[in-house]
Amino acid sequence: MLHSAGSSKKKKVASTPRNAGRPLEKDSVGRTAILEAAIVLLRGKTPEELTLVDVAALAKVDRALIRYYFTDKAGLLKAVAINVMDELQGRSQAMLLQEGSLEEKIRKRFELLIGIMHEIPQFTQLVFKEIYYAENAQEAHGDAPVASQHIVGRGLVLTKALIDSVEVDAIGHEMDPRFLHLMILGSSIFFATSQPLLQVMFGEGFDRKELTDRYIDFATKVLLRGLGASSRGR
Repeated sequence: MLHSAGSSKKKKVASTPRNAGRPLEKDSVGRTAILEAAIVLLRGKTPEELTLVDVAALAKVDRALIRYYFTDKAGLLKAVAINVMDELQGRSQAMLLQEGSLEEKIRKRFELLIGIMHEIPQFTQLVFKEIYYAENAQEAHGDAPVASQHIVGRGLVLTKALIDSVEVDAIGHEMDPRFLHLMILGSSIFFATSQPLLQVMFGEGFDRKELTDRYIDFATKVLLRGLGASSRGR
């Protein structure tokens, strides 16, 4: 039996085109690996020194994948800042939900804040430049500062939880959480980023961990007294 010429040809199956610039499934490692690589590099580099080449090499991906997920270096740095802040605030929130005294929770808050700034020395600069300053400039063009509003709002909730503790006296309960939030952040940032000053005050050979523990102990007691709560005498 003869077949027509047309019927002897196999039908061409149309393939579903992928989005332009989208990485192949086998190459897609996701945003997490790239963000983790950038965070590791920022422990020893400034944001200005960080390159997409370095990030791609450590994450073992093509630079095109970074551009796909983050557009450019600025997009990557902002994503890193948001990611680290989200993890930091998440750990702070989990700590507040655990059993423990107000003193223990204040101490842990300081430990988390100072700890991340020791781990990533340029952390404060990164957050201010890539989130607050960047979104402030975007707001002038009509874009809402979504990330900064979220971070500030979540931070104030964490600080308000300290003020609302049953260990705080009546005067402490009236404290403005915005001022307290600034005080906690400011005292943590200044201590963590004042290495030259600390060297002059305590000597070049000071033990950073020992001094950090002493400072956190001091700051915790000062804050407790300001809130009208008693210390356990540590």
